[in-house]
Amino acid sequence: MVWAGAYIVQQGLNLPIASGVLGFFIMLTLLHLQYLPLAQVEQGADLLLAELLLFFIPPVVGIIQYQDLLMHSGWRILIVITISTLLVMMCTVWTVRLFLVEEEPA
Repeated sequence: MVWAGAYIVQQGLNLPIASGVLGFFIMLTLLHLQYLPLAQVEQGADLLLAELLLFFIPPVVGIIQYQDLLMHSGWRILIVITISTLLVMMCTVWTVRLFLVEEEPA
């Protein structure tokens, strides 16, 4: 439902951001404000994490299909993947720190 709402907002406002990314931030906001209890999404998240390997099958098939491209430009692709992975990790740390509330000692 969150993704569908994000899709409607993205299309209605003609935003230059993917509805999945917008939905992620809406879900994060709903969880942070405790409007949506964590228990309601925990089972689905656990299922997705348990079956995470299935999400990697299409990229592996693509690698096999474009072997010549990888032989020619593989090092460039590896550099882009490395840099983008580092950027995603840095943004994740920044986002977690932004929403992490430290309690002061009593």
